[in-house]
Amino acid sequence: MTTYFSNFIEKFRRITSAGNYIPEIDGLRFVAIFWVVVWMHLPAIINTNLFNGKLITNPYISAVILEGGHGVSFFFMISGFILALPFIKERMPSGSPVSLKKYYLRRLTRLEPPYLAALLISFVLLVLVKGQSFTDLLPHLGASSVYLHNIIFNNHSTVLGVAWSLEVEVQFYVLAPFLCFIFLIKIHVIRRIILVLLILLSGVYAWYNLWQLPTILPGFLCYFFSGMLLADLYCNGHQLKLNNRVSLVTGACILLGLPFVISLHSIWFFLLKLFLMNAAFYLVLFNAGLKKLMSHQVITIIGGMCYSIYLLHLLIMSGVSQALAKMPLLHGAGGVVVYGVLLLAAVLILSACFYKLIEQPCMKKEWYKKLFSKKRE
Repeated sequence: MTTYFSNFIEKFRRITSAGNYIPEIDGLRFVAIFWVVVWMHLPAIINTNLFNGKLITNPYISAVILEGGHGVSFFFMISGFILALPFIKERMPSGSPVSLKKYYLRRLTRLEPPYLAALLISFVLLVLVKGQSFTDLLPHLGASSVYLHNIIFNNHSTVLGVAWSLEVEVQFYVLAPFLCFIFLIKIHVIRRIILVLLILLSGVYAWYNLWQLPTILPGFLCYFFSGMLLADLYCNGHQLKLNNRVSLVTGACILLGLPFVISLHSIWFFLLKLFLMNAAFYLVLFNAGLKKLMSHQVITIIGGMCYSIYLLHLLIMSGVSQALAKMPLLHGAGGVVVYGVLLLAAVLILSACFYKLIEQPCMKKEWYKKLFSKKRE
């Protein structure tokens, strides 16, 4: 039975085109999507849609839940890490040059189809189920589809709320090859000092512009620069200087404790949280115990599906919770657990279907060429 389950979920493994799969990065993606979905949005939706806002009333608990939003910041760090890798490796003696044409085409063909599909699904549901105006919503769909809603409307997408972060990601994808010119600096110490300074300066900027709109790349550069610094260490033979057992416990404690560090009201706690996120990422990369933990099959499979889960989880949880609200409600801790399990099961099952049908096929390199060749036949 265990072997059957293992073989079944392995079919949902993320496909990598470059052949340099790093399983612990999918483990970190799992942490990020857990913070966003389970830690932040799940209790918020249960509280709002099923308990009329009466479930969460303590300000500290509300702040802790809101800190789950740093899962998105973790995604930005992962993007900075992943996109920096080929540009670092091309500077090495045996490295091959990065084709910018292939780089941009890969970003487009890999990420655009699932994104557009999620936008259209949400648009149709808003019009047909929620009764929103087709003509009023259409401009928002158009702006979101080209990643400009934050800029044009000075607000998050009204079609797909989570699209705000994807717009920031795309801005980084466009600029990443130019930001990676920093790896032309051959002296490791100087290059890394500059990256640390960029992280600190952009972190201070992020704090003072935390609530400013539109939501654009400069407010999140500290996380992308962090990923670039970690990629630099990873690619250049860095060795962990800490005791393995101590670093394992330290990394686990940071990952478990990060949501309890309230960063919204103090720049010092914000910078502390940024440092701790870097430390956790660093320890996962270089500590054997954490690497093994984050490479567990179930963790890496779910982490590999995080894009589909992120795109759809609010739609699914909102729809299912509103359907549950029409039934006799369960109360108390037992009710919260039941609703939580039902909502998460719905998110995982429906997101897995979306992933298998739409996202996973787009992970195959040059999948679109095979699609067009089949049409010709």
